[in-house]
Amino acid sequence: MAAIRYGIAGRPVDHSLSPLLIALVVKHLGLKVSDKQLRMELVDVSSIPDAFAWGYAGAVPEPIPWAYTQSVFNKFRTKALVSKAVDAAMLVLECHPKLVSQHPMRTDVQPPDADLPTRMFDDEIWLNLTAPLKHQLDSGAVVAVDESMVNKCVNALRWDGRGWWCAGVDGEGVVDALHHHGIEAKEHVLGLVGGGGAARSTAAAWTAAGGRLHQLPSHRPLEDGSWSKGITDEAPTVFVDFDGTLEGKADAIYLNSSYNPMKGSVDERVAAIVQNGLDGRWLLVAQHLACWRRLWAPERAGDLPDLGLLLTRLLEAECVLSSYA
Repeated sequence: MAAIRYGIAGRPVDHSLSPLLIALVVKHLGLKVSDKQLRMELVDVSSIPDAFAWGYAGAVPEPIPWAYTQSVFNKFRTKALVSKAVDAAMLVLECHPKLVSQHPMRTDVQPPDADLPTRMFDDEIWLNLTAPLKHQLDSGAVVAVDESMVNKCVNALRWDGRGWWCAGVDGEGVVDALHHHGIEAKEHVLGLVGGGGAARSTAAAWTAAGGRLHQLPSHRPLEDGSWSKGITDEAPTVFVDFDGTLEGKADAIYLNSSYNPMKGSVDERVAAIVQNGLDGRWLLVAQHLACWRRLWAPERAGDLPDLGLLLTRLLEAECVLSSYA
């Protein structure tokens, strides 16, 4: 692999930790990609055509600063600080004790629905989508490796030098993050707050894994889909909140989709992401690993770090970045 150009597209994206995760996994896998060959960018756009325009043009008209370095990507400050943070994080060889899973990694993950391209091209473009873009992609020129275009929940794309491929792995991330905490879909009713792209992806993945759904009051209703057969009036036993409105669930496991910059030592950050609901970093890291496994480098799926280790390294890297703020 000679070069990767990565972007996180949507609005807002200035607080996204996805570029840092890309750099951490590239380093973990030992990919032969130098700092000059790994280009990352915040693509601050509100439409899919503008996201693709970045893919083809190779730059955005007005780059925005990253919240963790107060500078734009591909400038010296951000490149130098990301390098320092990643190097420090890679010295961490074991998962933090409070982030260790007592459950084996899932073995029931299905392979992509479509044959992925071989890695025959020198340059690739990888793109993550966040709100408000996940429901917008509907194109016969893009090959979906799953049902994400049908379900309007695309959050990952790959240009292999010849064509575009896409996937939607938010739901797989939810299933993996909750599995890490001992929650098996087939044994629980999921209380779902939200009806957007990530919620639809979650509904599809949860029911495909044998779970049932109970939609809670949300900003928008969950549309009918493959998950409809799994809808139930039974009381939820675990919760996922994509609206940021869920309250009063301190006695249950629930996963927030959002996260914000933090302060403190690594131990303090670890404590923060498991209190008052599971912080959105759990979902971010889980779905990021699914992006690599499903779309970006499925041939290296067995070499990826586990969820707890990558999350530990992310917190370490954030801690280093904050020391330069």
